[in-house]
Amino acid sequence: MRGLTLLALGGALLAPCVEACTAIGVGRLASTDGSVMVAHTDDSGGMGDPRLARVPARDWPEGSMRPVYLSIADYPRMIAPERSESYAPLNEAQKRLPWAAPIGFIPQVNHTFAYWDVDYGLGNEHGLVLAETTCAGRWGAAPVGQPNGTALFGIEELSKIALERCATARCAVSTMGELAEAYGYYGGNSHMGAFVPWAGTQTDEEGEALIVGDAAGELWVFHILPGPDGGAVWAAQRMPEESVTIVANMFIIRGMDLADPATFRASRGIEELAAKLNLCRGAFDFTEAFSGDFKAPSRTDALVDAFYTGRRLWRVYDLLAPGLKLDPELGALQEVQTYPLSVVPEAKVSPQRVMSILRDHFEGTPYDLTKGPAAGPYGSPNRWDGANGESEVRRGAWERAISIHRTIFSFVAQARPAQPLPDGAAESAAAAELRGALSGLVWFGEDSPHATCFAPLFLAQKSYSPAWTHGTMAVFDEGSAWWAAQTVKRVMDLNYAAMLPHVQAAQASCEADGAALVEAADRNASALIATASDAAEAKAAMLAQVAHAASEHADGVVRQWRALLADLFVSFKNGYNNTVLLEGSIMHERNLGYPAWWLREVGYGSWSDESDAAQAGALVRLLGRKEAARYLPAESLAKLDESVAPSAAALLRAARDPATRAFGRALLPCAFASFALGAAALYAAQRAAETVRARRRTYGRWPGAATSLLGAHEGERLNAELIARI
Repeated sequence: MRGLTLLALGGALLAPCVEACTAIGVGRLASTDGSVMVAHTDDSGGMGDPRLARVPARDWPEGSMRPVYLSIADYPRMIAPERSESYAPLNEAQKRLPWAAPIGFIPQVNHTFAYWDVDYGLGNEHGLVLAETTCAGRWGAAPVGQPNGTALFGIEELSKIALERCATARCAVSTMGELAEAYGYYGGNSHMGAFVPWAGTQTDEEGEALIVGDAAGELWVFHILPGPDGGAVWAAQRMPEESVTIVANMFIIRGMDLADPATFRASRGIEELAAKLNLCRGAFDFTEAFSGDFKAPSRTDALVDAFYTGRRLWRVYDLLAPGLKLDPELGALQEVQTYPLSVVPEAKVSPQRVMSILRDHFEGTPYDLTKGPAAGPYGSPNRWDGANGESEVRRGAWERAISIHRTIFSFVAQARPAQPLPDGAAESAAAAELRGALSGLVWFGEDSPHATCFAPLFLAQKSYSPAWTHGTMAVFDEGSAWWAAQTVKRVMDLNYAAMLPHVQAAQASCEADGAALVEAADRNASALIATASDAAEAKAAMLAQVAHAASEHADGVVRQWRALLADLFVSFKNGYNNTVLLEGSIMHERNLGYPAWWLREVGYGSWSDESDAAQAGALVRLLGRKEAARYLPAESLAKLDESVAPSAAALLRAARDPATRAFGRALLPCAFASFALGAAALYAAQRAAETVRARRRTYGRWPGAATSLLGAHEGERLNAELIARI
């Protein structure tokens, strides 16, 4: 891994990074099929909850109240059986969890849409899709029910309410922002396994960003953080339709024209607030004003903050628009915009292209995590989170890739335009209902992107494979999609470079099958649009069909990944690359070994010289020089003489110098003994060592004599030898 280059930043403040997710957005004119896409890697680590959960559509009686729950990252992330059967408690202990009861209520609307969620809202039946990334915010807050707590909403519940109530991105950003202003906002989820109450002052992970897309073709970026005196500060900006954007743990919205609500939306009085508190050096800049309000404690921390975000921004833009030649060494800065808000890709972007970006480790760049000593002999891109070692070795950092070891799940979500009318078909109520039924499509992958298969899930379908909707990271389960990907990822660490082609072949196969499934569903939908007279009946039949097909495929992915795990075990058993020649019987083994660069790095090539010197010295001590010469090459003895000659010469110089004469003469026999290396001289060296022991006081009066006379390097080496003899 390349080291982080120090930059002259002119005093620019750095937005503190948070160790969380990456979100990418693709405008409809930038995609291959006219869909808006949002992508997300959930990198929070810990004991997360990777289950997909469906919340059904419902009609609500007048006067109903909607419960709001604490935002939690642990399993189970929610206990709310009234919302979904996925959130029913499994035992009495779960009923007693601190977050099993609502922390508050808001008025319910008459009708809520069906949607799928994970820890955050994912997408709803109308094709509204969301992707999240945590950012640093200037102020903190605590939720209702905790010390100093007044805020009702975390980003998880806000995102789910948006999916319940909105079909468009504009509705979603305004609904989330206005509710947070009215009821208070406290940030993102918390791990409650070792629960520490909010103090109301945390700032590093209480800002959030969502990229929001809809089937009408709009793509918005939404930012939010707690307000200085309650409520919330938020902003949203519509992205150009021909562009791609990325948010990576730092706000990106800068200047805003709030007179243009088709492009910009924000909390009330946001510009006045920034001016009142003197948060911008010049014109209003949301990121400068509201990113985290503290400076890094050291230059190393500042660089980590800058490149933790900045390198990912550069990488996505460089992959899609390399002709821009953006500078990877700038980093992301709070007060200065160093990378564009969005870029126009040089080629149209497909869902599969976004999947490949999510799997990226800077391959082929100076920051390639699969290269260098830290990657080991087999090119592992994984770098474990810091512990005691990193606290002892200062001024260091690892590059932060898009795909990392602690990812819990990732996805690419499409808000696809309504299907066109088939040739010759007339528009009808039934056709209009069916044309948008399959607009929302998610390619979902459990665990880290580089080790998973992205499987299709239509957001309007009502069920999915239990392998993807059940289970926990705390209990190993062979039938779990998350565990299927997790075990493959862990085995890949044994020899990432050799196993990666096997995994990539499996990914290509299963994702091609998924693409074929989507194409078949679209063809069937087109046929129904042309012939259906009863929209409700046709839609129900179509959704049942796609749910069955998608679930069958998802089950097949789990089986395929279990077979992949078995293939990796067999193909690389005992450190060989094994090829089965006759099933169940004969195998061909090919040595994998280690690359030459790594062998040189770990000193493999010095083993012979070190062993030769060690054996020569041992035989001379045991047998004497003359007898040992019968068993050793003359070259080995000559090297041994050369290795001790400098020390012997140094002792002689010490004996001649008036300043160190007493010290040197006391050890003069050692000098001749070391130099001669004969049996008699070795005996004399032993006698000299006894003399030295008897004259410790003499040596003690000259603790720095050797260093003073010979210099630090030679003196320290000599002292070490003398102490060893004493």
